[in-house]
Amino acid sequence: MNEVSADASKGSVFEDVLEVLWAPGKVFDRSRAKGVGMYILVLTAITLVIVLATKGLIQPYVDANFDLQMRQMAAKGTPMPPEAVAAAQKFSGYGFIATGVLLIPIGAVLTGLLVWIGGKIASAKFSFGQAMLIATLASVPKVLGFIATAAQGAIADPQSIRSFSDAALGAARFVDPVSTSPALMALLANVDVFNIWQLLIIAIGISVVGRVERSAGFVGALVAWGLGVAMSVIPALLA
Repeated sequence: MNEVSADASKGSVFEDVLEVLWAPGKVFDRSRAKGVGMYILVLTAITLVIVLATKGLIQPYVDANFDLQMRQMAAKGTPMPPEAVAAAQKFSGYGFIATGVLLIPIGAVLTGLLVWIGGKIASAKFSFGQAMLIATLASVPKVLGFIATAAQGAIADPQSIRSFSDAALGAARFVDPVSTSPALMALLANVDVFNIWQLLIIAIGISVVGRVERSAGFVGALVAWGLGVAMSVIPALLA
């Protein structure tokens, strides 16, 4: 069994949110009995502040992504009426802000469910609430993804941006979002630095909280990741 020795000191929520990036085993060892509510609240607040502060830098990616969706709809023979385009584009901006509000709480439930399923397959013993805790702390790298996108938006030429994939730190960056199928783009979007970082944290969380070998933790995390990828790819295939 691969467990992290108990730490005499108890970290605060803010300390856990930061330290999980480089010492997840230590964080999960001391937080396994904590409730997830405060972590969701704090991370939601942090994410919303980051989204609002960086909205101007990320807006070119939002606009490019909207334009790409309009082209894809037109290519399928279902173009959006011109009078509805302006309203839809305005809504897309609000939708991006809503992402900052909903990313953490919805992710805690949905990803928590996938972590719980993966943990069961790996014979890890933890409650659904603990699965939500693992999922919530593992979402911290995704929050950093907003900052990474904003940093690139500060130096990128808005006219050269094709979609959010141009800011990806992974496989999706190297393909053309216009000519590549949406299903393949959805698959490639799951293979980047922040998703892999999240996967590693989930694996360690399953191992430490579920008191199983690290290898079993990785099995559970890969199951959760695979289910999550399927949830993003299948709708794109059916669209």
